[in-house]
Amino acid sequence: MSEAVTGSTARDKTTYRGQAARPLRVCHLFSSQEVGGLEKHVREQCIWQRHNTGAEVYVIAHPRYRDMFPEGIHFLGVDTDRSRRNPLLSLQLLRLMRRYQFDLIHAHAGKPTHLMRWLQRWIHSQVIITRHNIPHPRDSLAKHFSYRIAVSHRAVSDSALEWRVIPNGTTLPEPGQSYREHLDTGRAAVITVARLVPAKGLDILLRAWAKAEVGDAVLYLLGDGPLRAELQQLADKLDLGDRVRFTGYQPQVADWYTAADLMVIASRYEGGPYTVAEALLAGCPVVSTNVGYVAENIPAQYLTEVEDEQGLAVLLTAAVGDREALRDSYSPYFARARARLTLDAMASETWQVYLAALQREPDINAGG
Repeated sequence: MSEAVTGSTARDKTTYRGQAARPLRVCHLFSSQEVGGLEKHVREQCIWQRHNTGAEVYVIAHPRYRDMFPEGIHFLGVDTDRSRRNPLLSLQLLRLMRRYQFDLIHAHAGKPTHLMRWLQRWIHSQVIITRHNIPHPRDSLAKHFSYRIAVSHRAVSDSALEWRVIPNGTTLPEPGQSYREHLDTGRAAVITVARLVPAKGLDILLRAWAKAEVGDAVLYLLGDGPLRAELQQLADKLDLGDRVRFTGYQPQVADWYTAADLMVIASRYEGGPYTVAEALLAGCPVVSTNVGYVAENIPAQYLTEVEDEQGLAVLLTAAVGDREALRDSYSPYFARARARLTLDAMASETWQVYLAALQREPDINAGG
């Protein structure tokens, strides 16, 4: 294990007795089965670490995620779809961890944390875990790790353990005008960015939109998924007509944030979500259900409870009806996002936790 680690963003080295220094080896482990906020989180952390620390950055995940990671990130494909109790999965992970001698392993969410609970006794790596949503990994599992990160206070509100809360941050590309073929200029534009799946609460959103008094404003659903046909049928049943548009998947979502008057989140549950950080960094106000870290980052008057169709309709009416007041309310939240919800802020703070773990120092900011 490392004896000396220097510098938070310098070319960090690990020194072994009798051996020349080599770059730190950091490995991220995740076991997802789809693409969403957690996968974006890991990808952006890896890229930042590769470019800002000099560490050798590895990822262990299912082979389907290989193309997500650019050149310079070492991807090790493992069939993580197997049960967490599958001995062959644990054996394969152990062999990789011993072969590459990682200095630090970052386990993301419940299943990787469960796997590392038993593997950590057979390796010399420091292990950090992250709770991306409620409630995994549970306290009964997380208590076996000294360095714990959570993406929101809400994610650990029921925990008796100390966690370092580091909100999801991101970076936005320069905006373009990919929305032009879809956007109805001259009408207020409200967007929602989500896969069309039950967790996103888009059925609730459509019903709320039908009740909201928003004039000729248009709701744009940016995303695709298995519920598209069902949601389109619901929109027809609600007689929404051209007040709602299904745009399908939009690869340049950042373009839309700059064009929209408002973004709405109707999710039933979330970890982050990243769309909050993206919208705020682009200066786009948000109306949302109380999920993830949303309540920590937007004005309380634009927050409603999950599945509160009527409450969401009232918020949409107020937000669209007085957009000047909406933007005035959001001014300090935009400023806070620029300071706190950037990729650099998130990744730099995460790296400080890494350094504390490598030096075996207590995380003095845990619990805050």
